[in-house]
Amino acid sequence: MGRKTEEEKEFLVSARKEIGSGLTNAPVWILQKAGKRIYNKRGNRHWRQTDLGTLFKKKQREQGKVKNIKRTKSGKKTITTLKKRRTGKKDSGRR
Repeated sequence: MGRKTEEEKEFLVSARKEIGSGLTNAPVWILQKAGKRIYNKRGNRHWRQTDLGTLFKKKQREQGKVKNIKRTKSGKKTITTLKKRRTGKKDSGRR
């Protein structure tokens, strides 16, 4: 993981302050279906597991600071080991 810029740090601090410990106004079944915590939202919460990085990138895209570019890997494509095994076998003649 790379180093955070000052802008990203400020965003993370403000986003973490917005995450409250109380219940939301959403119906319980919606939170259960989404797999979210209903009670004790602050418990067992680790800073890496809050998905704030994806939210930051989304906000950056909305502001036009980051272009939504799909990165494709260029270069020679290699054959997988499974295909290498199949092509490397000699036919023994048995059926």
